[in-house]
Amino acid sequence: MRYKFGLFFIFLYFLHFSTFAIDESVITLDESAEAPKIEKIKGYIEESPYLVNPKYRTKLEDRGIDIQSSYMTNSFVMRNRENHTTKGAYQGLYNLSVDLDSEKLNLYKGGKLHILYQVGNKGRNSMEFLNTYSDMSSYDPMKSINQISELYYEQSFNSDAAFIPKRNKCKLHPSGDISNLQKQICQEQSLKDDILNLKIGKQDANADFQALGTGFEFLNLSFSFIDNTPMPLFPSQQMGIRARIKLPKEIYIQNGFYDGNLKIGAGPKSFFTGENDYLNMTEIYKLTDFKGKEGKYLIGDWIKTSDKTNYGFYAGFEQKLTDRFEDKSGGLSAFGQFGYARNSINDVPYYAGGGFVFKGITKKRKDDSVGIAFGWHQFNKILHKTEHATAEKVIELFYKIKLTEFLYIQPDIQYIMKPSGSEKDAFGFGLRTCITF
Repeated sequence: MRYKFGLFFIFLYFLHFSTFAIDESVITLDESAEAPKIEKIKGYIEESPYLVNPKYRTKLEDRGIDIQSSYMTNSFVMRNRENHTTKGAYQGLYNLSVDLDSEKLNLYKGGKLHILYQVGNKGRNSMEFLNTYSDMSSYDPMKSINQISELYYEQSFNSDAAFIPKRNKCKLHPSGDISNLQKQICQEQSLKDDILNLKIGKQDANADFQALGTGFEFLNLSFSFIDNTPMPLFPSQQMGIRARIKLPKEIYIQNGFYDGNLKIGAGPKSFFTGENDYLNMTEIYKLTDFKGKEGKYLIGDWIKTSDKTNYGFYAGFEQKLTDRFEDKSGGLSAFGQFGYARNSINDVPYYAGGGFVFKGITKKRKDDSVGIAFGWHQFNKILHKTEHATAEKVIELFYKIKLTEFLYIQPDIQYIMKPSGSEKDAFGFGLRTCITF
């Protein structure tokens, strides 16, 4: 029944936005109009951020209803050198989000209600086939899902204790990625006037904590967050409350209190009844703009209540190093991560990672980017004694090709040294595609 509901939801979306990019006035039997028609189609493909006509979507957004829809695929060919086998994997994820802006709805300023519906299929992943600690895919549903992944309310305040409107300043991530998570990160970092921002409901903690946009460019999950932190993120978003305060000089302090149950599809019951443990995260970060080159530097800690109290701390940064082209849209960026988790409880007490992304390969390929990153997972003393596990290391190299404003493909290579700290090296070839409808 849930899957029928999900398919019906998708059907309604396409029914509403099924008017394609070509304006009816362009479609004519007059052969003399053939050239203008082709030019108009070409112009739309090159400039529109959506596959289908945004006419009705824009009208809704002006009235306070912002609807976004995308489909992402991850395909892998993985080689297990431990048992000399090669297998393929396919993961698909459909996203449909709705944001309601309280000011545009003529209610009050600063409020936003966010709903994210996701449908994904379970494909073979590297953790199962290669026995890796880190997942080769940051958007791995882990199992077939058909769920409302996020449902939260967000409110912003300014220094006069009045509400501040939540402006959607960037439809797409600068790299062209249109995933929901990157959209949230872009929005969060573009808001300069918030003094206090509150978020309550089912949410992805990685949209606020350990959020480094440069790391999100990579496919491997390790580079999206510091992965020895037991935080709720896709596909196991959970109930939580997050508060963020802005201090002078672009310094922010935020605290999040989340349900510690990381079971996929879990509802709000465990958060309110205390059936599971809780996760509390605190983070301080600073946004920089040194000679027009933006950066972000953060430190934080976390504590998770359970039979044995678990805790850790982390630090990270991202920084644009060089500019490219007159509009400074390209250039070289770097990021780095470090995380510690209590040695006696966590399999990986130490993690470190980092890498580089270069955008703007040529003038004709200004939106294409290439990246390389390295991650290191040090296993604890218990696993070292019992399973001779030392450290798992991963190297990733990708090239992202932005075909249009609404479509990109991303070939990717990952090499895993000593999966789980003790097995033979493995590698995988991947391809991510993402399209915005």
